[in-house]
Amino acid sequence: MTLIHPVVLCGGSGTRLWPLSRRLEPKQFQTLGGEHTLFQDTLARFRDADFGRATVLVNTLQEPRVQYELQQIDHAAGVPRVLVEPAMRSTAPAIAAAARVLVAEDPDAVMLVVPSDHRIGRPDRLHDAYRAALPFVAAGGIALFGIRPTAPETGFGYIEAEPAGDDTVLKVLSFVEKPNIDHATRLVAGGRHTWNSGIFMFRAQTILDELARHAPGVLAAVDASIAAASREANRLRLSPSFAEAPEISIDHAVMEHSLRLGVLPVSPDWNDLGSFEALWETGQRNSEDNVISGDVLLRDVRRSYISASRRLVSVIGLSNIVVVDTDDVLLVASRAQSQDVKFIAQHLARTGHPAADRHLLRQQAGGSRRLIEEGPDFRVERIDLLPGGALEFEQDEETASVSIVVLAGEAMFGEPGNETVLTRGFGLDLKERRSLLLHNPGEQPAVLILSLTQMQAQADSLSPQRKVG
Repeated sequence: MTLIHPVVLCGGSGTRLWPLSRRLEPKQFQTLGGEHTLFQDTLARFRDADFGRATVLVNTLQEPRVQYELQQIDHAAGVPRVLVEPAMRSTAPAIAAAARVLVAEDPDAVMLVVPSDHRIGRPDRLHDAYRAALPFVAAGGIALFGIRPTAPETGFGYIEAEPAGDDTVLKVLSFVEKPNIDHATRLVAGGRHTWNSGIFMFRAQTILDELARHAPGVLAAVDASIAAASREANRLRLSPSFAEAPEISIDHAVMEHSLRLGVLPVSPDWNDLGSFEALWETGQRNSEDNVISGDVLLRDVRRSYISASRRLVSVIGLSNIVVVDTDDVLLVASRAQSQDVKFIAQHLARTGHPAADRHLLRQQAGGSRRLIEEGPDFRVERIDLLPGGALEFEQDEETASVSIVVLAGEAMFGEPGNETVLTRGFGLDLKERRSLLLHNPGEQPAVLILSLTQMQAQADSLSPQRKVG
C-alpha cells in the first residue's frame, strides 16, 4: 500500500480574524466553533492507515505554539516532524523543503500538501479523492483538489478544467485569480470551474523536478538550508540560508507553468473561514440567527456574531453586527464591513502595538503564560506548567528581582542536581541575575505567579526558550 505523507502548512498573518487571531497566533491555533483548534482538526483527519507520519512547516516565532498543540493530541503514525523556517518565504520554499526531506527517506514518497486553517465537514469525500488520485500521482502527475462552488465567491481563486470525461482526474486548463462578483457568477454558471482549495498531492520527486525546471533559485536556497540544518527531537531547524529563497507561492512557482496538472472536483463541505461573515455562516445559529460563544447575554439582537472570552458580554437592540471581546481587545463592527478588520491589524503591526502579535495568554511546549499586570517597573505573570513540562526563562539585564509563588501543584527550580522544590503556598525571591528553569515533576498541572521588578525592556524580554523533560 502506498502511504500518503501529509505536509501541513502552518503560516498565516492573523489579520482577517483579528482579534481572535494574531500575527503569532493565527486562526489555525484558535477553536472557532469546535472542540479543538483548526490545526489539531487538520491533523486528526490523517489518522487512517492510508497516511504516514505528518510533516508540519512553521516559522520560528510560531514553532513553540505548534509544539504545544502537538502535545494535546494523539498521533497514530508518530509525532509529526516539524520543519522550522527561519524566515517566511511563502509556500514554494516550504514545500520544497518538505519534499527534499521526504525523498531522502523514500524516493517514491507521496506527499499531500494541506493548509492548517480550513474547516472540512465531510473529510471522507476528500479521502476518497486522495485514493482516486494515487494512480495519476504515481505516474508523475500533480493532483489538485478543486471545491465544487456553492456560490459565486470573490474571495477564492478558481481552477478551470476540461469538461468531464471518463477519467477521474480532469486536465487543468487555466487558473483565475480572485474575480469580481460578475466574473465569479459567470464562472460558476459555466460549470467548468472549481474553487482552488490549496490542497495538492504529488510524488516528492515530481515537485522537486518541477521546481528545478521552473524555480531553480528556490531549490538552491532550500538545499543549502537543509545541508546546514540542526536536528533536535522532532524538530529540524533550517539554516538561515533558507531566507535567500525567493518569496513565491507554489502556484506562481510551479502550478501556473507545469504540464503535469490534473484536478479532482470534490464537495467536502469546505470553508476557509477567512472572515467573520464565514464564521457566522458556518456557525451554529440560534432562533434569532445569532452565533454566540462564551458568556453572552442578548436582548433584541439578530443575525449577529458575538464572542466573549473571560467576562460577560451583553448587547441590546443591535443586529447584523460582530462583537469580539478578548483579554486585551474589544472589537465592534457591522457584519457588512467586518472584513475590514485586517486594516486595523495591519495598522497595529506598522505601529508596533503588541495587540497585533499575540494574546495575553501564550501557550507553548511545556505550559502557558498569562500576563496579569504590567507597569513601567514591574510585570506579573501566571505560569501554568503541564505535568512533566518545563519552561526556561532568561532574565533581562535590567531585572532587579524575581519572585515566584506556587498556587497549585509543585515545581522544581534550578539545574538538575541543584534543584529547589517549591510546593503550594511557598516561593522564593531571586536578587541575582540568573536563568530560570522551572520544571513540573508531578502528574498534575502546576500554577505559579511570577513577579519581576525594575524591568525596563520590551514585554518579551523574558521568553520561554525550549521544552525540557
